[in-house]
Amino acid sequence: MTLKARFLSPAKVNLHLEIYPKREDGFHSLLSVFQMVSLYDEIGVRSLTTTDDCEDCVIGGDFHFPAEENIIWKCCRIFRRETGVQTALAFTVRKRIPQGAGLGGGSSNGASVLRALNLMFETGLSAGRLAEMGAQAGSDIPFFCRAPAALVSGRGEVIEELVPRTDFFIVLVIPPLSIGTAAAYGWLDAAGAAASPSPGRSAYIKNLYERRGLEEWGFFNSFYPVLEKRAPVFGEIRGSLLDSGAIYAGLSGSGSAMFGLFRDETGARKAQKRLKKTYTVTEFLSPLAGMPDLILQ
Repeated sequence: MTLKARFLSPAKVNLHLEIYPKREDGFHSLLSVFQMVSLYDEIGVRSLTTTDDCEDCVIGGDFHFPAEENIIWKCCRIFRRETGVQTALAFTVRKRIPQGAGLGGGSSNGASVLRALNLMFETGLSAGRLAEMGAQAGSDIPFFCRAPAALVSGRGEVIEELVPRTDFFIVLVIPPLSIGTAAAYGWLDAAGAAASPSPGRSAYIKNLYERRGLEEWGFFNSFYPVLEKRAPVFGEIRGSLLDSGAIYAGLSGSGSAMFGLFRDETGARKAQKRLKKTYTVTEFLSPLAGMPDLILQ
């Protein structure tokens, strides 16, 4: 019997992102508020009745690089290794989340596949176990296995679920340039722009997100001032978002996506329409209140 599933794989924005100085192991610790948003890749998966010409899994759709470099392929192999499921699989993916924009599209795809395979093959793995498996393939995958909003710390593996807020709207603007994560970290280190950790910081940020109005958040992104000096377009977009009524405008991840937060839907939609005249890639988005459904067919 052929098993099938289809699902939406959501993007995220970093509403807040503090990057701390490099540790002895060469990595940076961080403190961030991750928020899933209503921008999705569409993924379908089906089991195959033969393994001919299918050593592990078949990737189809909008992929243009070797399978072994793809996060779906990696998560598929991890799932097989951890569960013993050996069924050959075929995936199709329709990409809407821009790559290299700091929106977590690849990590979301990997997490969504783990969740879907867990449902398809009735392996009964908890969200926590899926997150542990996903961490083997990418540091942001655990978040996408767990909750629509979370306080993320450590190297990205420490996840504290937050009560998701839905009382704001988001306008996303993506400039025509890509920022490499490794390069962004290198520039941040060279500029000495890392934040200074302080006791009680996590509890403070959590309280701001869950209990305070948007105008009180005071969130920031450690990468923004470094990138804005190198590419003035970031400052231009931030100014345009604020001029259009955004309460806050910032950078997601290490870029290049910029976003603005708005109190009301009408104002956000007007801002998106206005900004689209200047910036080709813009989106009106909502924060997610729950994890996207997985649908068996």
